[in-house]
Amino acid sequence: MVNNIDVTLRDGGYLNNFNFTKEYAINHVKTLVKGGVEWFEIGYRNGSFKPIPNIGLTGISPDSYISDIHQVIPKAKLVVIAHPHNINVHDIHAMKANGVSLLRLCIKTDNPQPCLALCETAQVIGMAVSINFTRVSQLPISKVIQITKQCEHAGADIIYLADSNGSLFPEQVSQLFYKLKSATQLQLGFHPHDNLGLATANNIEAMKSGASFIDSSLSGMGKGAGNLNLESWLSFLNLSQNTKQYDLEHVFNQLNELQSHHFFAASKRELIDVMMGVYNLNVENKTALEEGLRCGINYAFQVVKSLRGTTA
Repeated sequence: MVNNIDVTLRDGGYLNNFNFTKEYAINHVKTLVKGGVEWFEIGYRNGSFKPIPNIGLTGISPDSYISDIHQVIPKAKLVVIAHPHNINVHDIHAMKANGVSLLRLCIKTDNPQPCLALCETAQVIGMAVSINFTRVSQLPISKVIQITKQCEHAGADIIYLADSNGSLFPEQVSQLFYKLKSATQLQLGFHPHDNLGLATANNIEAMKSGASFIDSSLSGMGKGAGNLNLESWLSFLNLSQNTKQYDLEHVFNQLNELQSHHFFAASKRELIDVMMGVYNLNVENKTALEEGLRCGINYAFQVVKSLRGTTA
């Protein structure tokens, strides 16, 4: 069984400074529930990894925002993601009380304890937890497996691999999930980015190799080159399984609605995104590469060589 998590309101926020309106968010969730989408990541709690000036509603996910969505669509399974340094025990209790079904925590492999402690807190009060490994293309799978064992002990329900750099190829995705699947009984999830145009192919391999939770967004709206395209992905699932599990009329209607708003911005695969994907560079390298490209493609490749020497 596939569990699709729509991440439009969160990952799409990178293109509009998280300035979705509450009214749009409610309509978004309501319509996609009718379309058959299983889960909805409605935002970050208390910001992204680094502070973002004037961050909008879905970058904070205050209690009133969560509660209003839950009250209007009580059957919707709501998800909020957080970096451990941005939240505390009170936040977890508040999110649970206001209707969040799944808390996603981004774990730092060099300091996993804050994440694990919050996972234990959520587990005690009956909230499902996903532990998300970001920039997985830069992590040894042995390290991921080692920390996954600690996540199991802390009560996690799902382990997520995020191809934050958009650098993975299908064979690599398959190997990662086969190895992780053989090492844990926890459910597995995949968050693809589309730097190399491989999000759909990578997702198919992830599912074949053990992933049962999948992230996508309307129009692929998300950071950098964007995410897996929700409407295309659900269409693929219907066709490949010869079912009408997902009501595509509702999904396409909501895509049309999103694109009609001023806060919509389409993800574009620019040259810099392709280069970052090919050379497995993360967002912290982007400024240096942008400066290199302004000096010409030859100089940009010198920058890449330098960055790969420091990030290998």
